[in-house]
Amino acid sequence: MRGWMASGALFTGMTLAATAVACGGGNGGNDPPPEDDPLVVARTTAASGNGQTGPVGEALPGELRVVITRSAEPQEGVGVTWGTPDGGSLAPAATDTDADGIATTIWTLGPEVGDQTATATVTDADGSPVTFTATAEDDTPPPPPPPPPPPPSATIDVLGPSGGNRFEPADVTIQAGQTVLWRWPLGALDHNVDGDGAEPAGSGALADGPEEYSFTFTTPGTYNYYCANHGGPNGAGMSGTVTVEP
Repeated sequence: MRGWMASGALFTGMTLAATAVACGGGNGGNDPPPEDDPLVVARTTAASGNGQTGPVGEALPGELRVVITRSAEPQEGVGVTWGTPDGGSLAPAATDTDADGIATTIWTLGPEVGDQTATATVTDADGSPVTFTATAEDDTPPPPPPPPPPPPSATIDVLGPSGGNRFEPADVTIQAGQTVLWRWPLGALDHNVDGDGAEPAGSGALADGPEEYSFTFTTPGTYNYYCANHGGPNGAGMSGTVTVEP
């Protein structure tokens, strides 16, 4: 009888020991990943901050985000070093992962327009360094177009031969800084505008209408002009005056 009881006790002890081994040694199977498994770093699958666009020299709106795991488990307290070769900055430049294995920073772009890169480096981690890209744009507004030339302060028609070769009106008065427009209508033939002196500078070769020539007078005085084909200096023939007042 005693032999039977001893055999039963031995059997029971072996069964309990086997059950303990099958259940993970009694710790519920929650052992951390082995330390010799490598760290793995990658961009987060959502909202990683990669591929943004922003003005040169300014912070991007979305933070850069990486996640660090070991055996697919997030790792807290792992150091990440951030950097960029393009003259920008990362703030902070070094961070530790949180309880979800995530580290973040804000990227301020460098001063050059175009593609830029930033990196997240984790020592001895697979996937390190992780690269992020962004496009820097020039946010300087284009210069405004030059103002249109001021409207002429006086218009002189260059007429003839129909009705006689003449300027109409021949004599005009303007203020310093204002412009005179000479206008050949259709049918005006073989005319130009020349000055007795340096002003007006002259329209050039003889021309038929339609044609225009303008000159801005900046200095007060009286200026004589004429058509080289039908007039001459000092008021000869087809000629006129521009009086410029202060």
